Amino acid sequence: MNEKIIEQLTETFKQDFDLIQGDLGSLENSVKEKMRLLGQGLLQRLVNKKPNGYKGSSMICKCRGSMKFIQHRQKDIHTVFGWIKIKRAYYHCTNCQKSFVPYDKTSGLGSEQLSPGLAKACCLLAVDDSFEQVSGKIDELFGQKVSDTTIERVVHQVGSVALQQKDQTLEAFSSTRQLPKPEFTPKRLYAAADGTTVHEMDGWHECKTGVIYWENERRQRKSRYVGRFDSSETFGWHLWLAACSCGLRQADEIVFLGDGAGWIRNEHRRHFGRATFIIDWFHASEHVWDCGKMLFGEGTKATEKWVRERLDLLWDGWTKKLLDDLKKQRKKYRGAKREAMNILIRYISNNEEQMRYDVFRAKGYDIGSGAVEGACKHVVGKRLKQSGMIWSRAGSSATLALRITWLNNKWEQLWQIKPLAA
Repeated sequence: MNEKIIEQLTETFKQDFDLIQGDLGSLENSVKEKMRLLGQGLLQRLVNKKPNGYKGSSMICKCRGSMKFIQHRQKDIHTVFGWIKIKRAYYHCTNCQKSFVPYDKTSGLGSEQLSPGLAKACCLLAVDDSFEQVSGKIDELFGQKVSDTTIERVVHQVGSVALQQKDQTLEAFSSTRQLPKPEFTPKRLYAAADGTTVHEMDGWHECKTGVIYWENERRQRKSRYVGRFDSSETFGWHLWLAACSCGLRQADEIVFLGDGAGWIRNEHRRHFGRATFIIDWFHASEHVWDCGKMLFGEGTKATEKWVRERLDLLWDGWTKKLLDDLKKQRKKYRGAKREAMNILIRYISNNEEQMRYDVFRAKGYDIGSGAVEGACKHVVGKRLKQSGMIWSRAGSSATLALRITWLNNKWEQLWQIKPLAA
């Protein structure tokens, strides 16, 4: 069957193909364009072979009135092959004055004119790139011109559905107390949390970010991400539910990484009480560097020497010795330098138990070489903090939710529920 079709196509386009036979690139582009035109024609013919949502002369409306069939109305739809026209059954209720097009709901069409396939391609590119960049790439890949504003609206629609799914999961747990079924059973599970800022229309706002990660039986790292513009309490519940779906309650060991901020401590106590709490090494080092820069200046050899000596003590678990050293040195300074010393001393004193890096390393624990900091950059920063970006809250939340859906390997599940028509 396929051979006959290929033979017919080869013969049909023989003259065109013969002209460029020696140039594979040109031949490939020619075949691609002809397949696009054939696909457009085939799709156009197939979509109108059936009644497209016709449910009889009338159907029951949500208001309990009668929705009458009016006519088949045409809609232009932009697909990966080009534009096609679809005739869909249109119903109207004289009681509540609402209209309904059943085909749009069942086929996954939304208010935009993009087909599910073209919309999916736009959204996939938009998890990494700006809407303007996506517009250019869609043109290059498919030969279809989709404006950046259309892409933005579609991303916000689909991302909002992804966000609603997570909210509904939390609401369902709150009412039923039924935990999600674990998808994995790791022996040791890590959870980490941090915050990063995103530029929105009314200023910079914190996006709380979390990562759940573990090693599978092949010692490959697997990760799941959470990112929310929420209160710490709401974020904590989402992080905990994500951890439960990754095997939190089944894991033999749980390690919780953070920077020691008050809200992170609260969520550790609330949801991860049996976890070993470790101050992420990246953040601990950052505090020492901040103090060193204040004492000796940015980029100086004196700063590097001072910091390295203190980090060596911290690395080997000598927190008491480090604190004694800092308190002794503090006496030499006044003003801003003394305050920098005070800040570092308080930070280490408050987190001494969570800085036993010698013990943690002996147990084989990941002490956090920037794991959660990397998550902030990889999950949030890479997409929402590109040059010149200023977001609405709805836009930042939806775009982030879409990116996390992709990173968490939940992409196909999202599109199965037809998010354009939701």
